[in-house]
Order: sequence, then C-alpha cells, then structure tokens
Amino acid sequence: MTSPATLQSRLAEARAAVSGEYASVDRVVDTLLDFRSLAGDRADLLAEIDRALGSIPGNSVTPNEWWLSQLARLEVQLGRSGDGDLEALTAG
Repeated sequence: MTSPATLQSRLAEARAAVSGEYASVDRVVDTLLDFRSLAGDRADLLAEIDRALGSIPGNSVTPNEWWLSQLARLEVQLGRSGDGDLEALTAG
C-alpha cells in the first residue's frame, strides 16, 4: 500500500488543480482510478472511491463543487484511519 502521506499529497494536488466551475468527467474518473490504485488494501478508501465513481454527475463535465466535496470526503476517510493528519488536510 502507498503511504498515507502520498495519498494526502495526491489529494492536495487534485484539490489545487481545480479551477473554474466545471471539471472534465474523464479527468475526474482518471484521478479517482489513480487514487483507487494508491489505496491498496484499504477497504474503507476503496469503498469511498467506488461510491464517488458511481455517482459522478454529468456526461462530459461535472460541477467542481461536487468534485471538491468528493476530495474532502476522501480526505476525511483517510484521516479516520489514524494514519492521516486530518488537521493539516483541512487547514490548507
């Protein structure tokens, strides 16, 4: 499994890359699949990622508001394990 710090870093990168009102569904799916491969055997993260993959609104674009909320949910889930530093994630 990838370290929690790597997952935190990738989540922060994805959040920082958000701009404008909409995101490409293709980009969102690719990012979630990347997160899925990084999650390794973390069933809780895999379940959260699969839930997000199954609930993407839109066909070609999705609202960034939705995308940011999914990234926040993943950050919270990562922090629940005790491996992630939730305060650092939510402070930035």
